[in-house]
Amino acid sequence: MSKKVFLVVLFGYTTLFIYLISFLLRTPFIGIEIVQVQQDWKIQDFAHPEWAENYNIERGDIILEINHQPIKIADDATQYVIKGASSILTQSTQGDSKLIKISYRDFPIQSFYWVLLPIVYFIMSLIICIYLKLYRKESFQSINIFVLFILTVALTYGAIGPSGYLGNISVFIMSNGAIASIILLLHFLINYLQLLDVNHRLIIKPTYLYGILIISCLLTLSEKIIPTIYEWNTIFILLGIAFLIFYAFLMLLIVYLKYRKQQLLVLLFCLVGPFLPMLLLYLLPMLLFQQHVLAMAYCTLFLLLIPILLMLTQLPDYLFDVDYEISKIRYYSMLSLVASSIVVIGLYFILDIKRLDAFKSFLFLFIVIFGLFYVKERIDYASRKVLYSPKGDYVHFVYKTIEQITHMPSVDKLLKHFSEALAQQLSVSHVEVHTYSTANRVANPKIIENLALGTVKRVDGRYIGCLHETLDKKYIVTIANEGGLYLKKEELLCLELLIMYVSNFIDNTQFVEGLIEQLDTSQQGNPAWLKKYIWLQLENEKSQLAQELHDTILQQQLYLIRELDVAQIDKQLIKRQREYLIQLNVDLRHYCEQLKPPLLEKQGLRVALNKLFAEIERQANFTIIHAIENVVLDSPELPLLIYRTIQEMLNNALKHSQATYVKITLTASTQGFELVYFDNGVGCDLSEIDGKNSMGLQGMKERVYAYNGSFELTSALDEGMHIVIKVKE
Repeated sequence: MSKKVFLVVLFGYTTLFIYLISFLLRTPFIGIEIVQVQQDWKIQDFAHPEWAENYNIERGDIILEINHQPIKIADDATQYVIKGASSILTQSTQGDSKLIKISYRDFPIQSFYWVLLPIVYFIMSLIICIYLKLYRKESFQSINIFVLFILTVALTYGAIGPSGYLGNISVFIMSNGAIASIILLLHFLINYLQLLDVNHRLIIKPTYLYGILIISCLLTLSEKIIPTIYEWNTIFILLGIAFLIFYAFLMLLIVYLKYRKQQLLVLLFCLVGPFLPMLLLYLLPMLLFQQHVLAMAYCTLFLLLIPILLMLTQLPDYLFDVDYEISKIRYYSMLSLVASSIVVIGLYFILDIKRLDAFKSFLFLFIVIFGLFYVKERIDYASRKVLYSPKGDYVHFVYKTIEQITHMPSVDKLLKHFSEALAQQLSVSHVEVHTYSTANRVANPKIIENLALGTVKRVDGRYIGCLHETLDKKYIVTIANEGGLYLKKEELLCLELLIMYVSNFIDNTQFVEGLIEQLDTSQQGNPAWLKKYIWLQLENEKSQLAQELHDTILQQQLYLIRELDVAQIDKQLIKRQREYLIQLNVDLRHYCEQLKPPLLEKQGLRVALNKLFAEIERQANFTIIHAIENVVLDSPELPLLIYRTIQEMLNNALKHSQATYVKITLTASTQGFELVYFDNGVGCDLSEIDGKNSMGLQGMKERVYAYNGSFELTSALDEGMHIVIKVKE
């Protein structure tokens, strides 16, 4: 549908709607039945007795004029219904005449339901159609048919009030609009099913459905020629609407049971829900008892939910667990149906009430009981964290089990509690957890090797699930029962969710157990993670100390130096003290920079290392050859590790190596870095290093080991020293 055609369609529907509403804007529907007695037209009945009572109009009063004009009716007519009028002139049985002006102020309910609501309804429908066409054109499938459906529903609702005047156009639209709306909606659904590659014999071509609409339109047009078919056409329309609703429900239900697609449940929920009031409160009572429970005007209001719900399902942010909601509605409906049926059957036979009253009572009880189940669910969740589940309080079970296993001190106790809780909840005789080595794949069953984490499968009448998986082993839970076992979908979902939680708890518990084991049984001093923690704490203390020295002593020394400059006392002692303070200030600043490298945080690792190389070369008798790559590291701790390690290497070379040159290279590696040091100095005996803790090498080792890095040292007397350090993040 192009933009021009879309605008023409909007204009056509809007014009028809304005034409229909214009009937109502002239005058409200009063519905006074009059009969001819001799030459007078007397009132026989009222559509609004409360209005007649307010103006003291009674049955038997004579109607003299309508809209200031004498009554003009066909000569052979003996009965007539005054549908609308701006004024009527009446004469009471005592001969008193009275002119009554009629306005919507006397009919507030009619003005609300027949005028205001249809206008708001139609405006909302226009907004929805324009929004879909402008913003959801690409993502909303079969948009043209859906737009026609929305507009047809709005136009049909607008025709309900004017149809009381028996205008030809309004009667035609009201009679056939409901059928046309459902057919358009079915057309939209059939196209949607084709988009999902859903095929079934029950899905018919939309052209067959439009045949029902053509028959209905022809029967409605024939009423003017053959008035006797009015009653038959009414029954045909009611049966047609009921059939189409039932067909839509049956089609979606059967294709869902075959394909199990979530979108089909969404369509079923959005289609059947809004049509239930029309089906239960109007169509069925009219077909069974020839009297409705709720007027068509009120039932049609629920149809506005269809475009709104279907629009929401097109937006991912508004998707919800339809499978769960349908299951809950089915469960609550069944309980409500049984309870309300028992009560109504008892009332029908004990109190001998009418069938229509029994039907109304049934609907009332059903709705009340159904609503109370939802209220009970809210109360249960607020007080006990219990939600609905078709069998057992599974959400409560998961919540309670997780709360308990968080306090388990070891993996063995955690698995034991998990097995006991699961056996009790599912009422099974055997729940066991076994471990399988992933290294020995030949000995493991094929089903175990292919079982993914969190997956539960049924094998030979029992269920197995992968509870946890590491590099070297798998934890497999086995659930069995004497005489076989079958778990429902809700139970499987609960089990898979609990397994994922337990897997995370196993990871955390194993990590804590590993830390405790390292503290208790480490044979090489403190574990790596503790060394790393201590080293970082030491660096933090150095940083704070450097900042305090800079902010206090250094500033005080600078103040004294400036004071000596101002004094301008030409004495040799003061001059020597001033020079001593300057040197002391330089040394203290150097120590602060050693404690906290100022350029490392501000300008990066390369700038800080270049300054370090320049300072060492001023003090040393050797040449520094360096090649520093721009290594990108995620951890903010690793640049400090590199800087401290190179600083220690150069200090060691400065004090002990007696080298003529030192070579340092820093290169990036996979997820880390590689640092290589070489000098041509005197070297050392590697067998004496560990015992004497000489040349600061042990400190470098511990820093590197704290980050799970590797430290390779090669040296011998008079052969220099070679160090290779590799660290991965």
